[in-house]
Amino acid sequence: MLGVVLASACAPSIPPPVALPAAARLQDPDSTAFVVAERYRGKVVVLDFWASWCAECTRTIPQIGRLAAAFAGQGLIVVGVNVGESASAALAQARALGIEYPIALDPELVFSDQLGAGRIPLLLVIDRSGRIARRVRAVDPETLTLIRRLLGVGTSAPPATSPEKPAGPGRVSLLR
Repeated sequence: MLGVVLASACAPSIPPPVALPAAARLQDPDSTAFVVAERYRGKVVVLDFWASWCAECTRTIPQIGRLAAAFAGQGLIVVGVNVGESASAALAQARALGIEYPIALDPELVFSDQLGAGRIPLLLVIDRSGRIARRVRAVDPETLTLIRRLLGVGTSAPPATSPEKPAGPGRVSLLR
């Protein structure tokens, strides 16, 4: 593992792509491969790259779950992309972490490598045309604003699930 980390640290920096590669594939938990750009064409998508061994991922996953729940009614698709693990390990960890949004698998890290997702957690916000609109490690206010804009959700009044409104009965803070 240390060799992989050192090799990636010494590798030349290649700028990440600005759009989903046309033929890039992931796997459903049943191991059925699919072309990501085709499946999510015309949708606003958040890809959350994670792994069971990633401590920071386990801290951000609840935030991603709140994001998925908050914007599901507006059409946001959130997919947890498990990297480098078997389907059984990914599904077991997803259950243990309470992940309720769909997960996809990148067991050989091919998709992750194509997108420059060498460091996790990583969130990619994909617009309706398949372009990578934002690349961050966790949901922040700028990411929420971008997602609202891409979904066409008004930003004049914060929704009930917003960091701008304090959490309380019936409200969830997405940024905690």
